[in-house]
Amino acid sequence: MFSKHFREPLAVLRLLHYSNEVSDINRGIFACGAHSDYGMVTLLATDDQPGLQIYHEGNWIDIPPPGFHEGKFVVNLGDMLERWTNGRFKSTLHRVIRAKSDDRYSIPFFYEPHFDTYVECLESCIGEEGAKYAPITSGEHLIGKYKETHADFKV
Repeated sequence: MFSKHFREPLAVLRLLHYSNEVSDINRGIFACGAHSDYGMVTLLATDDQPGLQIYHEGNWIDIPPPGFHEGKFVVNLGDMLERWTNGRFKSTLHRVIRAKSDDRYSIPFFYEPHFDTYVECLESCIGEEGAKYAPITSGEHLIGKYKETHADFKV
C-alpha cells in the first residue's frame, strides 16, 4: 500500500546531544519539550540514559531506554501517518526530561514518503464521519509543520 510512495523517500538522520541542565517541569525547563514528529515514522536509538516520556491517556509515561548496544529502537508514529489513517493510528506526543546532569544522546531516523506524495485518508480508514483531514502533499504537510514551529523558517 505505501511502498510506491517510498521509492524516493525523504530520510533524515540526526545526532542529538541533550543539554546537561536538569529539567524542572514546574518552570518549563525540559531537555526537549512536548511535541509529535511531523512525518510518517521515526526510529529512535538512544543511549542508556532515561528521560524519554510519552503522553498516553492523560499521563506522562517513562519509556525505558533501549541503549545503543541492545539493538533495539523506539518507534514513534508521526502526524502524517495519523492524517493518512484518519486518526486510527495516533501520532506519539513525547518529551525528554533530565533528572540528572549526565550526558544524554539519541539518534532519530525520520522516514517520510516522497515530497510530492499525495496524502489523503485511506479508503479503509474512512468512517461514518468521513475524512478528518483535507488531502495534502507530503511536502506541503512537512513545510506547514516547520512553519508552525519555527518562526524563522523560510522556504
